[in-house]
Amino acid sequence: MKKVIVTSGWGAGYPEGGGMQWLNLHYLAGLRDLGIEGFWLDLTGKTDEELIRQFQKRCERFGFGGQWIVLREGKEVFGMTERQLAALCGDCELLINLCGALQVDELLGRIQRRAYFDLDPGFTQAWAHQFDMHFAKHNLFFTVGLNVGSPSFPIPTQGIHWQTFLPPVALEFWPVQTDAPVRPFTTIAQWRGQEVVWQGEYYGPKREEFLRFVDLPRQTTQPIELALLIHESEAEDLASLRAWNVVNPHEVAGELDSFRRYIQHSRGEFSVAKGGYVKSRGGWFSDRTVCYLASGRPALVQETGIGGHLPTGRGLLTFSSMEEAVAGIEAINADYAGHCAAARKLAEDRFAAPLILQSILERAHVD
Repeated sequence: MKKVIVTSGWGAGYPEGGGMQWLNLHYLAGLRDLGIEGFWLDLTGKTDEELIRQFQKRCERFGFGGQWIVLREGKEVFGMTERQLAALCGDCELLINLCGALQVDELLGRIQRRAYFDLDPGFTQAWAHQFDMHFAKHNLFFTVGLNVGSPSFPIPTQGIHWQTFLPPVALEFWPVQTDAPVRPFTTIAQWRGQEVVWQGEYYGPKREEFLRFVDLPRQTTQPIELALLIHESEAEDLASLRAWNVVNPHEVAGELDSFRRYIQHSRGEFSVAKGGYVKSRGGWFSDRTVCYLASGRPALVQETGIGGHLPTGRGLLTFSSMEEAVAGIEAINADYAGHCAAARKLAEDRFAAPLILQSILERAHVD
């Protein structure tokens, strides 16, 4: 059986990041459906061994009990022996190196096909002009930015050919929801995060974009809830969000089950994108949003340049202005059942994990 390694830097060390945990599980499930043995290699720092045991239990729960490895501080191996990990790298058909998490030369050198997977289009390409992103350690490059490298993308790619892909979702983990939602439109987000300055232009996190639409709850009767990671010291920003229902994401959606339940119980998703995604028009699309779609929950998300790549208007709607955001909410509520059905169909047609992984494997020449 062919073997593929999928990395992360958030598995054992960030158990309260339920969405990040699901991200890797979708890749592994898609590979499994294709008859390929996927291994989750998690790179972590000084992580407590109890957290590693919890990570093991999560992998076992989804049928990947013998397919997990934690590499702590680049030297301690859990889940298999050092020799077994070295042998796995030698036998591996493809490394799906999410955000370039694996940088250990000894292991990378054993793997024939080493693919850097960019999950932060725009930021990644700008950072590469300022820092060593270890691109030279890879020989394949994939990005979730559907416009990266196109004439409309403002950041030079330094001669790298970025192949695009859509975030996969394992539909079996996200059944269609038929019960009436008990939460309003929601999203799960971080107030601050990545930022970079490129040629005098600031590419920032979600904060600035949320502030652009901060009056939305006053423009519609539809309640909107933000499971928002924002520090209590951000008093001025929190005051500006009074019209929104702000809850703690670690409390309501922090682990695998609560993350899934939060999405399934929502009416749909409303979300802005990071400022860097919006400004670069890189065509970023969220792995969180595909979980809403798979659950049969419509999504109204900020336009990042996905137009022309994905069908919008039914199930998935986009906005760039306040007027478009209000109109999107009204459109979904006017035919809620129709938008729910369209959301699930879009997930099945365009984001199903086996479909996405098969395309990746073919382009990586994994026969």
